[in-house]
Amino acid sequence: MAGKERISRDEIRNRCALENSITVNCPGAVAFFEYLRLVDATSDTVMPLPELDTLATKSNGEIIEQLAAMSINRLVEEGIFDKDATGFDAEKGHLTIKRSAFPLAYAAVRNFLTMAGALDKEENGEICVAGNYESDWTEQLRNRRKKFTLEQLLKQQEDQSRRGLEAEEFVLGLEKKRLPELAQKIKRISDFDVAAGYDIVSYENNETEHYDRFIEVKCYMGSPHFFWSENESDVARIKADKYILCLVDYLRMGEPGYQPEFIRNPYETIFDSDEWLINASSYRIQKI
Repeated sequence: MAGKERISRDEIRNRCALENSITVNCPGAVAFFEYLRLVDATSDTVMPLPELDTLATKSNGEIIEQLAAMSINRLVEEGIFDKDATGFDAEKGHLTIKRSAFPLAYAAVRNFLTMAGALDKEENGEICVAGNYESDWTEQLRNRRKKFTLEQLLKQQEDQSRRGLEAEEFVLGLEKKRLPELAQKIKRISDFDVAAGYDIVSYENNETEHYDRFIEVKCYMGSPHFFWSENESDVARIKADKYILCLVDYLRMGEPGYQPEFIRNPYETIFDSDEWLINASSYRIQKI
């Protein structure tokens, strides 16, 4: 079929029937090649793609190895091993894949990989990856998970940033309503001074001449919780009573009359309180 223009499925079946002592499942073979993006198939015809022409120039052994590598790449690319489907058997010293990781639709690909020697059946419901193909699996899994983790992280950061900005705008609006005469001077500074240690500068009352209310906004969903950077906690300690930590329940911002929690002098209030559980999320360790 390689090197030809679009041909009919009937012609493919006829050619397969002429092969001596070889039983070929034509629909399955065509579907397999289509899955590997080696052919473009319709209900009546099949057209080989350039990748198939390149493959046809190789020896039989090289073709099997190439098809196995392409199968591994496609399986991992489609993410069917993303949910704890792979593991390592320390006693046997090889990578394993849970049999349940292969949906029924991928059974033919699994069977091909077994026939090609890339997979070995195990009695415990897992599948052993052959040693000479382990590097192919691990490389593809590593690339997939790296890409997925990065995308997931970027999406999470984007969502957190959006919610944070919405919460800051919400608190900014409350402050301006609280002191309408000074509304034009109350500002959200987090856009241009990320190292300030707070998000909004405001005033305690209308008689105040200088900024004396420094508000750090923390948005949360669920029970009240937040992450406090070292810089933010240092600024809170220095500014003491002038520093306000504002905790905003993101899911309640749209409620009429909702008021977030304002905590004055949070450095002392939180660290000296039994109401808050403080956990170190990481440690910076330096050899001296």
